[in-house]
Amino acid sequence: MVHGQPGEKRAAAPVQPGARLRTHAAFSVPLGQAVRAAGGPIALADDADALRRMLHLMRQNLAAMPTPPVPRGFVALRTLPEGLLVAVLRRFLRSPMALYSGLNNTSPAEAAELEGLAGQIRAHAKNR
Repeated sequence: MVHGQPGEKRAAAPVQPGARLRTHAAFSVPLGQAVRAAGGPIALADDADALRRMLHLMRQNLAAMPTPPVPRGFVALRTLPEGLLVAVLRRFLRSPMALYSGLNNTSPAEAAELEGLAGQIRAHAKNR
């Protein structure tokens, strides 16, 4: 119970699975492709220009979405300064979490899935 009279219930936030999936794709596809192109998370962390290009693509993808990002925390990718985001991403990419998260997946199936999702994102952005 938040705000209001005792016993009053707050309305639940509407579930937006489509927006959540689009947000996830807008972020994870450029990340996965950049990691693959660089040769792994640590190699990407060492390439500030590649990180900037990746952030630019993430920002384009988020801006092309028909709904706000879900969860709303992803708005930070559009609003925080690029230099700060590059520093945070570098730290993440060098962390054990990144190394064991699946970002090192080099399978052809992973590459094909990322490319397929990237094509869907581009097509959606083109139609807006």
